[in-house]
Amino acid sequence: MIRVIAVDDEQPALKRIGQLLQACDEVQVCGLFDRANAFLEHALMASEPIDLVLLDMEMPGLHGLELARRLRAFRPEIHIAFLTAYEEYARDAFDVEALDYLLKPITKDDLARTLSRFVKRSGRHQAEEGNIKRGISVRSFGPFAVMKDNGESVHFRNSKGRELLAYLHHYRGNPVSKSQILDEIWQGRDVERSQVTLHSTVYQLRKDLEACGLQDTVGQTKTAGGSYFLRWSIAIDDVLAYEKEYQLYKQHASLTHIIQAIQLYGSGYLAGSGYGWAAPRQAELELSYTELLEAMVDIYVRQQRYEIALSPMQKWAQLLPLDVRLHAKMIALLLLMKREADALAYHKLALELTDQSGGTSEQDLDFSRISASPSSMF
Repeated sequence: MIRVIAVDDEQPALKRIGQLLQACDEVQVCGLFDRANAFLEHALMASEPIDLVLLDMEMPGLHGLELARRLRAFRPEIHIAFLTAYEEYARDAFDVEALDYLLKPITKDDLARTLSRFVKRSGRHQAEEGNIKRGISVRSFGPFAVMKDNGESVHFRNSKGRELLAYLHHYRGNPVSKSQILDEIWQGRDVERSQVTLHSTVYQLRKDLEACGLQDTVGQTKTAGGSYFLRWSIAIDDVLAYEKEYQLYKQHASLTHIIQAIQLYGSGYLAGSGYGWAAPRQAELELSYTELLEAMVDIYVRQQRYEIALSPMQKWAQLLPLDVRLHAKMIALLLLMKREADALAYHKLALELTDQSGGTSEQDLDFSRISASPSSMF
């Protein structure tokens, strides 16, 4: 079941969208809002998951793009599709990683296409067995979360229970020794007290999972000091879905797979969690993500879609602020966009950044060399 909300200030349009959604067997309509602020308040407080939001572009008080940016700030897992009577905003929609862009009046076929895109990009196409494979959805990009197939989320009584489940899932069902868990999750604390805390955390975690009907999920072995492992059937795993899209991109160099992988990656592996043990995996996935961003930039530049290329270029620059080659490409892109003043300003900033790190010289970012043939940088 896909949980959908629609936001449109025009009541006739909102009513029509609601009717179209209700006619879809795979859709659960979780709300119809005619005011942006009312929707934001609902999304902020909602305890139930939201899969997809259909946002009108032109609304009084708060434009759809700004509404999408605010939603992304605290609910990055929600997919967004825009509804509008104007084609001019299609490029801007990429800035908030929009799933789709539907022109009014919306038809049944338009909605079916958007729902199909959601199924593919969210990884739910991996869950097919007949119609739907019953199991668990695990989200590791962004805040760690576990949901049953009916949309019910596991509620964790304490943060360590959530971290322990994320840690065991990180090892993909392989047993992890108690000593390793203590070293990586309760590092530097008194051993005896940490062991007691571990046992109580496992006990509470099992209770949390059982409350959602997930029985015997945390397994235990008693050999070699004891280990813990997970035994569950996962229907949707966003990291596995991302890695599949990344491999398909490597095989086919397809923009479609790049976009789908970037959508899945979101804010990054266990972003904002502060889990030190996740750092190596975070770095590994971020490396492939930066590769995807560069590939996306290159494709859009070759298509002369410079405005659209700027957003992934900026994301790439935020991740690698000391990369000289990246800065040269950013300058070249700004020149291709006929924004010479911005290119000069960025050139100055790039020199300051890299000079402070001792990583380059002015020759490495020779403005005249880049401006002579900016397209050759891609």
